[in-house]
Amino acid sequence: MKPWRLTRRAEDSLVEIFAWTLDRFGERQAIAYRDTLIERIDAIASGQPPHPRPCGLLMGGHPGANDLVYYREGGHYIIMRNSEEALIVLEFFHQATDLPRHLEALK
Repeated sequence: MKPWRLTRRAEDSLVEIFAWTLDRFGERQAIAYRDTLIERIDAIASGQPPHPRPCGLLMGGHPGANDLVYYREGGHYIIMRNSEEALIVLEFFHQATDLPRHLEALK
């Protein structure tokens, strides 16, 4: 398994996702959804398909986003930088987010 880590921004987003889910659906669902996101990152780090896709696809083929990849899990996009050494989770974006604008800021 390739090592992975969350950036501070991704950690903060995961806490916000947990709090939002907790407030609306309760502790059991908040824990389950958080664990699902983490399990997906573990699976990606282990090389299990389906594999992440280039973020350039979300930005109309923008070449500057090609070093970023994404995976959709539940209602969120998991945005990552996948290098030979590690998988770095940059952010979790809700499916309703203006992805091109937010991805531009991550590059």
